[in-house]
Amino acid sequence: MTATRHLATQVLYQVVIKGQHLKAAMKSVLPDQLPAQDQAWIQHACYVSLRHHYSLTARWQKHLKKPLKDLWVGELLTLSLAQKFYMETPDHAIVNEAIKTVRKNKKNWASGLVNKVLRLAINDQIYQPETPVEQFEHPQWWIDILKKDWPDDYLQILQANNQKPPLWVRNKNPAKQLAGQQHPEIPTAWLMSDHKASGDSALHGGQYSVQDAAAQLSAMILDPQPGERILDACAAPGGKSCHLLERQPNIVLDILEKEPGRLDQVKSNLTRLQLTAHQLICGDATQPETWYSGEKYDKILLDVPCSATGVVRRNPDIKISRKAEHLKPLTALQQDILQTMSALLKPGGLLLYATCSVFRSENERQIKKFLSSKPDFSELPLQLPGARTALHGQQIITGTDDMDGFYYCLLSKQS
Repeated sequence: MTATRHLATQVLYQVVIKGQHLKAAMKSVLPDQLPAQDQAWIQHACYVSLRHHYSLTARWQKHLKKPLKDLWVGELLTLSLAQKFYMETPDHAIVNEAIKTVRKNKKNWASGLVNKVLRLAINDQIYQPETPVEQFEHPQWWIDILKKDWPDDYLQILQANNQKPPLWVRNKNPAKQLAGQQHPEIPTAWLMSDHKASGDSALHGGQYSVQDAAAQLSAMILDPQPGERILDACAAPGGKSCHLLERQPNIVLDILEKEPGRLDQVKSNLTRLQLTAHQLICGDATQPETWYSGEKYDKILLDVPCSATGVVRRNPDIKISRKAEHLKPLTALQQDILQTMSALLKPGGLLLYATCSVFRSENERQIKKFLSSKPDFSELPLQLPGARTALHGQQIITGTDDMDGFYYCLLSKQS
């Protein structure tokens, strides 16, 4: 038990203090031979700790007379309170294991402090969040943007972001029934009641793939037809590429991804699902001159790099790592990709702009800016299940019908 708490604390330290992504931190910290049960406990403990990091940290900080300089011990305290308030661990086990963990990490000086602070925080019956940050478990700048962008929906978004995510899968054969609930308007999307389904033989055998219902709309919107040349830019991990091929195998699909390691993910997904693309290209969407063959596309899918503010419940570390100053360079990159990729579209072709963000600056404002500079492009109307109509395109608000936050806008180039 001490070893798992020690490893979990180290993962949290890598994420919160060192700025590493959660999945990368798990990979770098956890030993290969770690039993699956221990790995599952650590993953769960870290997800819960990050989901509620702001309030859990505030709970122990109020019992200190001066700020704690050792940030590793701070993450252990946060993890310990996650066990108390969200994991139903007995109080004595929380305190005893935390003391053993600081000793294991050769921080004997902290054992008395950890003992005292945890006992006070565990028995604190009058804790109330003092700030919106503690109440909503998000940075203040993020809360401010949501209030401005979605005054009627921001509470739903914040609350949905703090929930355990539902498990949606994409059924390769829509005629086949799965042990779950089918989305009424997205035939391939099934909501599974058993989270173990994400690791079973049907998944590994290619019968279905884990993919949120909102993300499955991209293939429905583009509706690939036999013989069409289609580009999926910024494609990793390849869920949307695979869905396009499942829907219509007889397309000429080029898959573009900048990172070689992420392109490998696409390859493995194609292999698992026994699908074949025309070509997999390791290249930059802003520099087509380094990879583009010259033949224009009938359709382009642009699921651009974004803040991922619509998928926070699946990636709770985003709330810690994402900073307000990240948005400006991100929106500049999105506009660059949009402008550059639009030149590769045939006259009469379709371009689908998509993000897993709920910030208007990454979505409708990008389209407004693009259309103002491209008179040969126009927006086509969409009617997506559960979506709000924005100034341009449609936005799915996180949590609506159990879906992730997603944005789509379909553009047509004049023929």
